[in-house]
Amino acid sequence: MRINLNQSSQKGAALITVLLVIALVSVIAVNLGGKLQLQITRMGNLQQAEQSYWMWLSAEDVLKEVLQRELDENDGVAHREQNWAGQNGPFPVEGGQIAARVNDLYSCFNLNSLVSDSEDPGTLEKRKRQYKALLQALDIDNYQAEILTDSLVDWLDEDSQLSGSNGAEDPDYESLPKPYLAANSQLMELSELRMVRGYSAEIVNTLSDSACVIPNETDLKVNINTLEQEQAAVLTGVTEGKLALADAVELLNNRPPQGYESNEEIAELAELESVRSELNGELSELTVNSEYFQLVAMIQWGEVEMRARSVLHLNAGRVQTLYRAMGD
Repeated sequence: MRINLNQSSQKGAALITVLLVIALVSVIAVNLGGKLQLQITRMGNLQQAEQSYWMWLSAEDVLKEVLQRELDENDGVAHREQNWAGQNGPFPVEGGQIAARVNDLYSCFNLNSLVSDSEDPGTLEKRKRQYKALLQALDIDNYQAEILTDSLVDWLDEDSQLSGSNGAEDPDYESLPKPYLAANSQLMELSELRMVRGYSAEIVNTLSDSACVIPNETDLKVNINTLEQEQAAVLTGVTEGKLALADAVELLNNRPPQGYESNEEIAELAELESVRSELNGELSELTVNSEYFQLVAMIQWGEVEMRARSVLHLNAGRVQTLYRAMGD
Protein backbone atom coordinates (compact mmCIF):
# COMPACT_ATOMS: atom_id res chain seq x y z
CA MET A 1 0.00 0.00 0.00
CA ARG A 2 1.42 3.35 -1.04
CA ILE A 3 0.90 6.39 1.12
CA ASN A 4 0.70 9.71 -0.68
CA LEU A 5 3.00 11.80 1.53
CA ASN A 6 2.33 14.91 -0.50
CA GLN A 7 -1.45 14.67 0.02
CA SER A 8 -1.02 14.06 3.78
CA SER A 9 1.29 17.06 4.05
CA GLN A 10 -1.25 19.27 2.31
CA LYS A 11 -4.01 18.19 4.71
CA GLY A 12 -1.76 18.97 7.69
CA ALA A 13 -0.94 22.41 6.36
CA ALA A 14 -4.62 23.13 5.77
CA LEU A 15 -5.46 22.09 9.33
CA ILE A 16 -2.77 24.36 10.76
CA THR A 17 -4.05 27.22 8.60
CA VAL A 18 -7.60 26.70 9.87
CA LEU A 19 -6.39 26.63 13.48
CA LEU A 20 -4.39 29.83 12.94
CA VAL A 21 -7.42 31.56 11.42
CA ILE A 22 -9.61 30.46 14.35
CA ALA A 23 -6.99 31.69 16.84
CA LEU A 24 -6.64 35.00 15.00
CA VAL A 25 -10.40 35.50 14.90
CA SER A 26 -10.59 34.74 18.63
CA VAL A 27 -7.86 37.28 19.42
CA ILE A 28 -9.56 39.93 17.27
CA ALA A 29 -12.91 39.20 18.91
CA VAL A 30 -11.43 39.47 22.41
CA ASN A 31 -9.60 42.65 21.45
CA LEU A 32 -12.70 44.22 19.92
CA GLY A 33 -14.74 43.17 22.93
CA GLY A 34 -12.22 44.79 25.29
CA LYS A 35 -12.15 48.01 23.26
CA LEU A 36 -15.94 48.08 23.07
CA GLN A 37 -16.19 47.57 26.82
CA LEU A 38 -13.62 50.33 27.41
CA GLN A 39 -15.52 52.63 25.04
CA ILE A 40 -18.80 51.91 26.83
CA THR A 41 -17.12 52.56 30.20
CA ARG A 42 -15.64 55.81 28.93
CA MET A 43 -18.99 56.93 27.57
CA GLY A 44 -20.64 56.08 30.88
CA ASN A 45 -17.99 57.97 32.85
CA LEU A 46 -18.27 60.90 30.44
CA GLN A 47 -22.03 61.05 30.93
CA GLN A 48 -21.61 60.85 34.72
CA ALA A 49 -18.93 63.55 34.65
CA GLU A 50 -21.15 65.77 32.51
CA GLN A 51 -24.05 65.27 34.89
CA SER A 52 -21.78 66.11 37.85
CA TYR A 53 -20.71 69.29 36.07
CA TRP A 54 -24.31 70.42 35.60
CA MET A 55 -25.05 69.66 39.25
CA TRP A 56 -22.13 71.92 40.18
CA LEU A 57 -23.47 74.76 38.05
CA SER A 58 -26.93 74.26 39.53
CA ALA A 59 -25.51 74.56 43.05
CA GLU A 60 -23.73 77.70 41.92
CA ASP A 61 -26.97 79.22 40.62
CA VAL A 62 -28.79 78.44 43.87
CA LEU A 63 -26.02 80.08 45.90
CA LYS A 64 -26.14 83.18 43.69
CA GLU A 65 -29.84 83.58 44.39
CA VAL A 66 -29.42 83.05 48.13
CA LEU A 67 -26.51 85.50 48.41
CA GLN A 68 -28.23 88.17 46.37
CA ARG A 69 -31.48 87.91 48.34
CA GLU A 70 -29.97 87.73 51.83
CA LEU A 71 -27.36 90.43 51.41
CA ASP A 72 -29.81 92.75 49.68
CA GLU A 73 -32.23 92.30 52.58
CA ASN A 74 -29.44 93.12 55.06
CA ASP A 75 -27.90 96.10 53.24
CA GLY A 76 -24.83 94.07 52.35
CA VAL A 77 -24.13 92.95 55.92
CA ALA A 78 -23.00 89.31 56.06
CA HIS A 79 -22.95 87.08 59.15
CA ARG A 80 -22.81 83.38 59.97
CA GLU A 81 -26.50 83.05 60.86
CA GLN A 82 -27.52 83.61 57.25
CA ASN A 83 -28.60 80.67 55.10
CA TRP A 84 -25.53 80.69 52.85
CA ALA A 85 -23.08 80.07 55.70
CA GLY A 86 -21.44 76.76 56.53
CA GLN A 87 -21.87 73.20 55.30
CA ASN A 88 -25.01 71.98 53.56
CA GLY A 89 -25.81 68.36 52.75
CA PRO A 90 -25.10 65.83 51.54
CA PHE A 91 -28.40 65.88 49.68
CA PRO A 92 -29.46 62.72 47.83
CA VAL A 93 -30.36 63.10 44.17
CA GLU A 94 -31.32 60.46 41.63
CA GLY A 95 -28.10 58.62 40.84
CA GLY A 96 -25.91 60.29 43.45
CA GLN A 97 -25.58 63.04 46.04
CA ILE A 98 -24.22 66.55 46.48
CA ALA A 99 -22.80 68.45 49.45
CA ALA A 100 -21.68 72.07 49.52
CA ARG A 101 -19.76 74.44 51.75
CA VAL A 102 -19.64 78.22 51.33
CA ASN A 103 -16.70 80.28 52.58
CA ASP A 104 -16.69 84.04 52.94
CA LEU A 105 -13.40 85.16 51.38
CA TYR A 106 -13.49 88.18 53.69
CA SER A 107 -13.01 85.85 56.65
CA CYS A 108 -9.39 85.12 55.74
CA PHE A 109 -6.21 86.95 54.72
CA ASN A 110 -6.21 87.56 50.96
CA LEU A 111 -2.67 86.64 49.89
CA ASN A 112 -2.98 88.69 46.71
CA SER A 113 -3.06 91.78 48.93
CA LEU A 114 0.73 91.33 49.12
CA VAL A 115 1.04 92.46 45.49
CA SER A 116 3.26 95.53 45.36
CA ASP A 117 1.83 98.87 44.30
CA SER A 118 4.43 101.24 42.87
CA GLU A 119 2.10 104.18 43.50
CA ASP A 120 1.63 103.32 47.18
CA PRO A 121 4.65 101.43 48.58
CA GLY A 122 3.49 102.16 52.12
CA THR A 123 0.51 99.83 51.69
CA LEU A 124 2.77 96.89 50.78
CA GLU A 125 4.90 97.46 53.87
CA LYS A 126 1.76 97.47 55.99
CA ARG A 127 0.51 94.25 54.37
CA LYS A 128 3.88 92.61 55.05
CA ARG A 129 3.67 93.54 58.74
CA GLN A 130 0.11 92.21 58.89
CA TYR A 131 1.04 88.94 57.19
CA LYS A 132 4.03 88.39 59.46
CA ALA A 133 1.81 88.98 62.48
CA LEU A 134 -0.65 86.39 61.14
CA LEU A 135 2.13 83.84 60.65
CA GLN A 136 3.46 84.43 64.15
CA ALA A 137 -0.04 84.06 65.59
CA LEU A 138 -0.06 80.63 63.93
CA ASP A 139 3.10 79.68 65.88
CA ILE A 140 5.51 80.26 63.02
CA ASP A 141 8.74 81.79 64.34
CA ASN A 142 9.84 85.27 63.34
CA TYR A 143 12.73 84.19 61.07
CA GLN A 144 10.56 81.76 59.12
CA ALA A 145 7.79 84.37 58.92
CA GLU A 146 10.30 86.76 57.31
CA ILE A 147 11.25 84.14 54.70
CA LEU A 148 7.64 83.23 53.94
CA THR A 149 6.63 86.88 53.58
CA ASP A 150 9.52 88.03 51.39
CA SER A 151 9.46 84.97 49.14
CA LEU A 152 5.71 85.33 48.57
CA VAL A 153 6.02 89.04 47.76
CA ASP A 154 8.69 88.17 45.17
CA TRP A 155 6.49 85.44 43.72
CA LEU A 156 3.64 87.91 43.27
CA ASP A 157 5.45 91.01 42.04
CA GLU A 158 6.15 91.60 38.36
CA ASP A 159 9.88 92.29 38.61
CA SER A 160 12.90 90.06 39.22
CA GLN A 161 14.34 92.12 42.06
CA LEU A 162 14.52 90.66 45.57
CA SER A 163 12.04 92.34 47.89
CA GLY A 164 14.24 91.76 50.92
CA SER A 165 17.15 89.75 52.27
CA ASN A 166 14.90 86.68 52.52
CA GLY A 167 13.26 86.99 49.12
CA ALA A 168 13.43 84.50 46.25
CA GLU A 169 13.46 85.12 42.51
CA ASP A 170 14.24 83.14 39.34
CA PRO A 171 17.84 82.12 40.24
CA ASP A 172 16.61 80.51 43.47
CA TYR A 173 14.08 78.37 41.61
CA GLU A 174 16.32 77.64 38.62
CA SER A 175 18.89 76.04 40.95
CA LEU A 176 16.40 73.41 42.19
CA PRO A 177 16.65 69.73 41.05
CA LYS A 178 13.51 70.35 38.98
CA PRO A 179 13.95 74.01 38.01
CA TYR A 180 11.19 76.48 37.22
CA LEU A 181 10.65 80.25 37.26
CA ALA A 182 8.83 82.53 39.69
CA ALA A 183 5.29 83.26 38.55
CA ASN A 184 5.59 87.03 39.01
CA SER A 185 1.81 87.22 38.98
CA GLN A 186 -1.12 86.87 41.34
CA LEU A 187 -2.24 83.57 42.82
CA MET A 188 -5.42 81.84 41.71
CA GLU A 189 -5.41 79.01 44.26
CA LEU A 190 -4.01 78.55 47.76
CA SER A 191 -2.35 75.30 46.61
CA GLU A 192 0.00 77.33 44.38
CA LEU A 193 1.91 78.26 47.54
CA ARG A 194 3.64 74.87 47.33
CA MET A 195 5.71 76.32 44.49
CA VAL A 196 6.93 79.26 46.61
CA ARG A 197 10.15 78.90 48.57
CA GLY A 198 9.56 77.94 52.19
CA TYR A 199 5.95 76.84 51.78
CA SER A 200 5.98 73.18 52.75
CA ALA A 201 2.83 71.07 52.82
CA GLU A 202 2.75 71.56 56.60
CA ILE A 203 2.95 75.36 56.28
CA VAL A 204 0.20 75.46 53.65
CA ASN A 205 -1.99 73.25 55.83
CA THR A 206 -1.36 75.57 58.80
CA LEU A 207 -2.49 78.51 56.68
CA SER A 208 -5.54 76.81 55.18
CA ASP A 209 -8.07 78.22 57.70
CA SER A 210 -6.59 81.71 57.92
CA ALA A 211 -5.35 82.56 54.42
CA CYS A 212 -7.11 82.49 51.06
CA VAL A 213 -6.86 83.75 47.51
CA ILE A 214 -9.28 86.15 45.86
CA PRO A 215 -8.48 86.00 42.12
CA ASN A 216 -7.51 89.36 40.62
CA GLU A 217 -8.22 91.24 43.86
CA THR A 218 -5.42 92.95 45.79
CA ASP A 219 -7.51 94.63 48.49
CA LEU A 220 -7.63 93.28 52.05
CA LYS A 221 -10.94 93.24 53.91
CA VAL A 222 -11.86 91.15 56.95
CA ASN A 223 -15.50 90.67 57.93
CA ILE A 224 -15.55 90.46 61.71
CA ASN A 225 -19.04 88.91 61.57
CA THR A 226 -18.08 85.84 59.55
CA LEU A 227 -14.80 84.87 61.23
CA GLU A 228 -14.83 81.52 63.02
CA GLN A 229 -13.01 81.10 66.34
CA GLU A 230 -10.24 79.13 64.64
CA GLN A 231 -9.68 82.15 62.39
CA ALA A 232 -8.96 84.52 65.27
CA ALA A 233 -5.34 84.75 64.07
CA VAL A 234 -6.62 86.78 61.10
CA LEU A 235 -7.67 89.54 63.51
CA THR A 236 -4.27 89.42 65.17
CA GLY A 237 -2.67 89.74 61.75
CA VAL A 238 -4.81 92.64 60.55
CA THR A 239 -3.98 94.55 63.74
CA GLU A 240 -0.25 93.90 63.13
CA GLY A 241 -0.11 91.86 66.32
CA LYS A 242 -1.49 94.66 68.50
CA LEU A 243 -4.51 92.52 69.36
CA ALA A 244 -3.26 89.38 71.09
CA LEU A 245 -4.62 86.04 69.90
CA ALA A 246 -6.42 85.40 73.20
CA ASP A 247 -8.06 88.84 72.99
CA ALA A 248 -9.07 88.17 69.38
CA VAL A 249 -10.77 84.93 70.44
CA GLU A 250 -12.59 86.76 73.24
CA LEU A 251 -13.72 89.50 70.85
CA LEU A 252 -15.22 86.89 68.52
CA ASN A 253 -16.93 85.14 71.42
CA ASN A 254 -18.55 88.41 72.48
CA ARG A 255 -20.15 89.18 69.12
CA PRO A 256 -23.94 89.49 68.90
CA PRO A 257 -25.56 86.30 67.49
CA GLN A 258 -26.14 88.00 64.13
CA GLY A 259 -22.95 90.03 64.23
CA TYR A 260 -22.50 93.78 64.13
CA GLU A 261 -24.79 95.88 61.97
CA SER A 262 -22.38 98.51 60.66
CA ASN A 263 -18.74 99.44 60.31
CA GLU A 264 -19.40 102.34 62.68
CA GLU A 265 -20.37 99.84 65.37
CA ILE A 266 -17.02 98.08 64.92
CA ALA A 267 -15.21 101.40 65.24
CA GLU A 268 -16.76 101.89 68.67
CA LEU A 269 -15.73 98.50 70.09
CA ALA A 270 -13.93 98.96 73.39
CA GLU A 271 -11.76 95.89 72.68
CA LEU A 272 -10.22 97.70 69.69
CA GLU A 273 -9.81 101.14 71.24
CA SER A 274 -6.20 100.66 72.37
CA VAL A 275 -5.36 98.89 69.11
CA ARG A 276 -6.60 101.83 67.06
CA SER A 277 -4.55 104.15 69.21
CA GLU A 278 -1.37 102.15 68.57
CA LEU A 279 -2.13 102.07 64.84
CA ASN A 280 -2.82 105.82 64.74
CA GLY A 281 -6.53 105.24 64.31
CA GLU A 282 -6.05 103.20 61.13
CA LEU A 283 -7.95 99.91 60.98
CA SER A 284 -9.84 100.23 57.71
CA GLU A 285 -9.60 96.54 56.83
CA LEU A 286 -12.32 95.51 59.29
CA THR A 287 -15.86 95.47 57.92
CA VAL A 288 -19.29 93.85 58.27
CA ASN A 289 -19.80 93.58 54.51
CA SER A 290 -18.65 90.84 52.17
CA GLU A 291 -18.32 90.71 48.39
CA TYR A 292 -16.44 87.50 47.59
CA PHE A 293 -17.55 83.96 48.39
CA GLN A 294 -16.22 80.51 47.57
CA LEU A 295 -18.47 77.55 46.84
CA VAL A 296 -16.90 74.14 47.47
CA ALA A 297 -19.10 71.39 46.01
CA MET A 298 -18.57 67.67 46.65
CA ILE A 299 -20.50 65.71 44.02
CA GLN A 300 -20.94 61.96 43.63
CA TRP A 301 -22.81 60.73 40.56
CA GLY A 302 -22.65 57.06 39.68
CA GLU A 303 -18.99 56.09 39.93
CA VAL A 304 -17.75 59.65 39.48
CA GLU A 305 -16.70 61.71 42.51
CA MET A 306 -15.84 65.34 41.92
CA ARG A 307 -14.72 68.24 44.11
CA ALA A 308 -15.34 71.61 42.50
CA ARG A 309 -14.78 75.23 43.53
CA SER A 310 -16.32 78.49 42.36
CA VAL A 311 -15.45 82.04 43.42
CA LEU A 312 -18.42 84.40 43.28
CA HIS A 313 -18.41 88.19 43.41
CA LEU A 314 -21.37 90.21 44.64
CA ASN A 315 -21.28 93.70 43.19
CA ALA A 316 -24.01 96.29 42.64
CA GLY A 317 -26.70 93.73 43.44
CA ARG A 318 -25.42 91.17 40.93
CA VAL A 319 -23.52 87.95 41.61
CA GLN A 320 -20.95 86.88 39.03
CA THR A 321 -18.71 83.83 38.78
CA LEU A 322 -15.06 84.88 38.72
CA TYR A 323 -13.31 81.54 38.80
CA ARG A 324 -13.99 77.80 38.58
CA ALA A 325 -11.72 74.83 39.25
CA MET A 326 -12.04 71.08 39.80
CA GLY A 327 -9.95 68.74 41.93
CA ASP A 328 -8.31 69.03 45.35
